[in-house]
This record gives sequence, structure tokens and C-alpha cells, in this order.
Amino acid sequence: MTSLRTFAIVATPLLSSVLLIGCTSARMAPPADVAGASEVLAVSERSKWSGQFVNEGFKLGDYDVVDVDRKWGSNSGSGIGPWSKETTTTGFSYVLAAGEKKLPGKCSSVSTSQAVSGFSWGHMKFACACDGADGKAELVITDTGRTLKVRDTEYKLEPIHALAGGGNMPNPTGFRADGDQPLGAVEVVHPGQVWLKKGLDDATRATTTCIFVGLMLYKPPSDATH
Repeated sequence: MTSLRTFAIVATPLLSSVLLIGCTSARMAPPADVAGASEVLAVSERSKWSGQFVNEGFKLGDYDVVDVDRKWGSNSGSGIGPWSKETTTTGFSYVLAAGEKKLPGKCSSVSTSQAVSGFSWGHMKFACACDGADGKAELVITDTGRTLKVRDTEYKLEPIHALAGGGNMPNPTGFRADGDQPLGAVEVVHPGQVWLKKGLDDATRATTTCIFVGLMLYKPPSDATH
């Protein structure tokens, strides 16, 4: 009996810690060089659910993400990306709004049989494009690399696996974009967050944010129905 009591005394706090960790949402740890040179666009009013009958819009800093449509391009090969003749397994569209200005975005992906080098967020090809009056931004992730082009400037896109509080996740918690200097970063685990280089002009700020929203909205195949 004494040994059972001793086990219970030791096990109870351990179990409580496990339950606490399980109930706590994982958050991305932003790289120090990005965080120190960026403004933060925090997310609010975002549902944890997605699907046809869910309003997936949310606020992102001074922007609104509206008109999220996951039926777009889901069975069409005419979507975004260098695989126009392939059938997309995921297709969605959305709009980034700031007052009267609206910047439409579209994304599509194709599952692949081989893992993308350095990228464990599902085996897929993924692309997004935002095109509006202020310019265009494009993102492409394939087995040959990850690129982000904002207006006329190209950036390297790299996954982040670090967790706030320490540790890492196998799948990315977010991504960072770098040119001569960091452009910013995006958290892809719910609820998400965006870091943007301070001092960006309004057009670059909007198009970069729009592309980052595409990464926030993407659902890996295993999560697509949640």
C-alpha cells in the first residue's frame, strides 16, 4: 500500500505536466535576427476549424483576411505553380483587405511520392500567388528548392522548426524569407503570426503579408479535414 501511495504522489505531478503540455498550443520561436528587426502582425479572431461551412477569415495586424474559399482549384490543373497540367490536391483562394484595398491570393499544391529536401511539412509541391494593383508576389516550394518573389525581388525561403520555450518540431512551425537581409517570417502553427522587416513600403508590406497568409492557410494532407 505504501508503495502505491508513493507511486501516486510521484506520478500525479508528472501526469499533470503531460496533460498541460498536451493542452498547450505549440508556438514558433522567431529567429532572433528576424524578431529584432521586424514589426509583428498578431492574429486575432481566427477559428481552429476549416472547411466549407467555417468562416476562416481572421484579423492579421491592421489587415483582414476574408473570403477564404477551399474549393478553388481543388480539381483543376489550371492553378498556381509550375505543374499546370497536374491535378491539384489542395486549392484555395483568399483576400487580404486593408480598408478599400483588396489583394487576392490563390494557392495550390500537388502531392509527391518523394520528400522535399529539408522540408517535412508533407510530401508536396506548393505555390501561392498574390496579384493586385500594388504588385505581385509568388511563392513556389518544390523538390528543387523554395523561392519567394515579392514584386521584382527574390528571396530564399527556409523552414523554422524551433518552438517557443525550447525544443523543435519535426514539421515546420514557420518559415523565414531572406535576401541581403531578412524580409520576415511567418508562423504556420495555429493561430499564426507574421514578422515583417521594419520600414517596408506599403505595397511590399501588403504583398509579402498576402503570400505569408497562404502559408498560414495551407493544410497538410493529414490535417486537411480538420
